[in-house]
Amino acid sequence: MNMFEANIRKVSDSLYNAVRLAAEYGNEETKQLKQYTELVEKLCETESLMNSHTKAIAEASREQTIDSFDRRYNAGTPSKKVQVKGHKRYKDFVQFAKPLLDTASGETSDQQQQEPAGDEELIMEEDPSTLIDPILKKPLEVPVRNMVCNHVYEKNSIEQLLKMNVNTRCPVVGCAAQGAVSAQHLKLDEQLLRKLRRLRDADR
Repeated sequence: MNMFEANIRKVSDSLYNAVRLAAEYGNEETKQLKQYTELVEKLCETESLMNSHTKAIAEASREQTIDSFDRRYNAGTPSKKVQVKGHKRYKDFVQFAKPLLDTASGETSDQQQQEPAGDEELIMEEDPSTLIDPILKKPLEVPVRNMVCNHVYEKNSIEQLLKMNVNTRCPVVGCAAQGAVSAQHLKLDEQLLRKLRRLRDADR
């Protein structure tokens, strides 16, 4: 990981920590989702532009003259504003922050138009395995979210697992979170709970 990528990771981690603190200790103003998503948009835009310029420089460096270098470099750099709302970093952050912050007045109108069905659409479209408890491999009923890594577990199964082993790490395969799961970082995901109940009612 180069210095730029490391700094991007540090800024991203700081935003996640800011959301956690705002959710737990903040006031109405600091709990607005919009101000955080705007920062993530800028972060994603900076990262995308840097990646584009790095790739363009690598390709242009093969040219033999300064003029041909300039032409190849300019052709490889974006001429339009970067669209970041499809960026994985942006999507992951919004999915993490929405259950914690005020979205009533926190989202921009264009974001609401692009995501008309909100979290419910996201739940319907994502991998069905994300609605399954990673511990017992059964459908979630009372979902709790790990605020450190954003993974979701069934409340009873993660509590039982922690009773058996206090050093239990996140049971989701490939999770990059360091250290053991802490009960104080487990929060009931009320939005997901409502969506799951609606999905169950629709299946009846």
